[in-house]
Amino acid sequence: MTDQPPQENQTTTIQVHVPPDLDYVFRDIFNVYVGAGEVVIEMGIRHRALPQHATISNRIVMSVASAYTLIQTLNQALAEAQEKLQQNLRNKQVGG
Repeated sequence: MTDQPPQENQTTTIQVHVPPDLDYVFRDIFNVYVGAGEVVIEMGIRHRALPQHATISNRIVMSVASAYTLIQTLNQALAEAQEKLQQNLRNKQVGG
């Protein structure tokens, strides 16, 4: 056993706990700020009655490395979702 961090090609397993009562919230606006060593993402929602106004409800601070991981994960998830959508459209055209 060593105190050295894992090499680039090694993966570390992290056990994640998601409580069953975790809140799901909708956000339709965000701001991103990059500082020295951290990335700040603010998320909020536009007011329906006043479309030119929004309220920031959450502020998430992460390391630059975590932000890069988030970008890669979002890109992969969106690419998979787009592929599924295109496959569903092809299936409807063939069957329709």
